[in-house]
Amino acid sequence: MKNLYLYCLLFSPIFAYAQVDIDGWQFCQAGKVNHATRLAVNPKARLAYPGDASIDVTYYGLDLHLTTAPAGLKGAATITLKSTTATLSSFFLDLNSTTATTGEGLRVDSVKVGNQKLSFQHAQNKLTITPAQALANGQALTLTVFYQGVPNGAANGSFKFDKHENTSDPVIWNLSEPYGASDWFPCRDTPADKADSSSVRITAPEQLISVSNGTLVSTTTNSDHTRTYLWRNSYPIAQYLISIAVSNYAQYDTPFPYGNQTMPVTHYIYPENLAQVQTSLSLTPKMLQLFTNRFGPYPFLREKYGHAQFANNNGGMEHQTISSMDLSSLTPTVIAHELAHQWFGDKITCRDWQNIWLNEGFASYAEAVYIESVSGQTGYQSYMNSFMTSARNARGSIYVQDISNFNNIFNGSRTYAKGATVLHMLRGVVGDSAFFNILRTYAATPTLAYKTAVTEDFQTVAQQVSGKDLAYFFKQWIYGEGYPTYKATVSPGNVANTITVRLEQNNTTASNPTSFTMPVQLQVKSATGDTTVTVFNDRADQTFTLPTRGVFSGLVIDPNNWILKTVSTVTLSTSTIVTATNEPASGSLRVYPNPTTETVLVDFTLSTTGPARIHLTNSLGQRVQTLNELTLAPGNYTRTLTLRGLSAGRYTVTVETLSGLQNRVVLVR
Repeated sequence: MKNLYLYCLLFSPIFAYAQVDIDGWQFCQAGKVNHATRLAVNPKARLAYPGDASIDVTYYGLDLHLTTAPAGLKGAATITLKSTTATLSSFFLDLNSTTATTGEGLRVDSVKVGNQKLSFQHAQNKLTITPAQALANGQALTLTVFYQGVPNGAANGSFKFDKHENTSDPVIWNLSEPYGASDWFPCRDTPADKADSSSVRITAPEQLISVSNGTLVSTTTNSDHTRTYLWRNSYPIAQYLISIAVSNYAQYDTPFPYGNQTMPVTHYIYPENLAQVQTSLSLTPKMLQLFTNRFGPYPFLREKYGHAQFANNNGGMEHQTISSMDLSSLTPTVIAHELAHQWFGDKITCRDWQNIWLNEGFASYAEAVYIESVSGQTGYQSYMNSFMTSARNARGSIYVQDISNFNNIFNGSRTYAKGATVLHMLRGVVGDSAFFNILRTYAATPTLAYKTAVTEDFQTVAQQVSGKDLAYFFKQWIYGEGYPTYKATVSPGNVANTITVRLEQNNTTASNPTSFTMPVQLQVKSATGDTTVTVFNDRADQTFTLPTRGVFSGLVIDPNNWILKTVSTVTLSTSTIVTATNEPASGSLRVYPNPTTETVLVDFTLSTTGPARIHLTNSLGQRVQTLNELTLAPGNYTRTLTLRGLSAGRYTVTVETLSGLQNRVVLVR
């Protein structure tokens, strides 16, 4: 997501399809980019990252008292943690210190275990605590940090006391990603350390509704004209996904039925804005069903989903079970984006910010999945074309090399658009059924579900489900840079009804990799019909023999636009190629693509009824594969030989029929 100015500069497609709006990823990105701009000089980026590795936080319980006139926070954070070292005599939590220039920030009053006070020091955004006795490895400790102040939201944009845009009504909100959680509560400020559960108790002026993660346990009206809301989350949660949103909300419910049960879907919207966004909000249950089908069950069925409005120019933020949304982001594709984060970002969280594409690339691609559901293939292709247009502007690897620069983490062209394009390309490589099976399996894998992941975890699942070695794919697209530019030169084939295609490619925007390995569809066009063949292109300069039907009239590289690429030229080496007849001659044998890697197609013709046997023989004369057809009627046939597991080299395809033997040589790369 982007603010309107960045949107006009970088990306301006507007779709005419029903219920389709400006790309949701831009709005998700906008708030994070806005914060990135403010955070770019933050000294926390990232001296303490990934926090204190000697502790493992298992629970956050926040008790927050908020005032609006004047703005202030008084908090008690109860934290349960375990030692990860043999002897833990002290440790630190991340907590923003008071700044000398603005006076904003947080002051720690005391740290207690029960009624016992612990020794602590709060300086340079670290709260260092000394337990009464050293902790052994695995030993748990529950402590409470009492603190107060005004979170440094003006500088970091992570916590703000604000007002509605068109009224004087107050709103209090947070947006902690990536390093802002410690601006308003003590924590281990890294996504790698997810707590097992959390709770948030908010006391604020009684006219305000307080919203947070999980289930609303109780609401209490107090004698001092305040009201206390207690929210409890029973699922693992990353520190940056804990949220609050406090305002005079209007409540709009659109429950989600599943099986014989119903899950609450509750939207907390400014009263003056609810009427204009109700139509979009009403789409949420349909999206929940769509993503349930595509990604697996909604991850937080015991609790809820919904939206809480916050101030403009902040886009959307996927807080667990309750996404924070500004008014401009309450549109279908942004709703789809933040909802998809509940699977990819919240259920499975990137283990470090270098792998942020596992959050943002996946949620961005989910927008295209939603568009496909309402506008079909035409809408999907248009949406992916817009992603690809932006992705060609990406510089550097999708794996973020420098996480101290927050614009790097939330780079729209690279993290969002190219990340989504990688998933589109993976879908093209493995096919629709395997692709969505990969996503469902990834979301359900016990070692990853409700935990954290890096790219290699997703790669492992993708390989297991698809049965393909995808090391080349992830190495070049996640850790490499750029994209291929293709050039094709077409000439007559050495065998009737074929052409020879010389396919050249290079990386015109980066040096790593110098060229790309990808299955590439080549569409051979002719007046009597088009033929599309997939070749495995693993070299910068490679020649393939392809079949034709009728007079050759043109070649299209990647006709279905599965690859992030450009095509420079497709040229003919001679002025005319007339090599084909409408049907192959009796007894003809064609083997293609050639060279090949994973499969080879064998075209043959039978003139009389009878058996056919196809052999694949290696250079030593050993048969490595045989297909037997007991009885075939006269006609033309195509069979596929699988080459997976064979070493590279020269092989012979032999077709044995009652009419005799025919042989063709195929090169396996």
